[in-house]
Amino acid sequence: MHLIFVKLVIKADHVADFETEIRRHVGWTRQHEPGCVQFDVAADKKDPRTFYFVEVYADDQALAVHRSSPSLEIFRPKMAQWVEERDAKEARVWPEITG
Repeated sequence: MHLIFVKLVIKADHVADFETEIRRHVGWTRQHEPGCVQFDVAADKKDPRTFYFVEVYADDQALAVHRSSPSLEIFRPKMAQWVEERDAKEARVWPEITG
């Protein structure tokens, strides 16, 4: 399994646009990418401009499919305009614990 953890801080005047767009993008990903095991978004309790993503893909191929998806092509240019700060980490599940 391939995991991605993302933190985004959205510019104050784009939070509503971001919320609309992330709902569309997550819904599209869940519906059209069977290799996407989980895609959740959380809003920070103290800072309404900060969002966290937890994405889990079955394998590297599923992640490659996601990275080339038409939905992500729509999402990326908007994020370039709306995001003030971005941090992303990638990880893998330890099979010796999950298996």
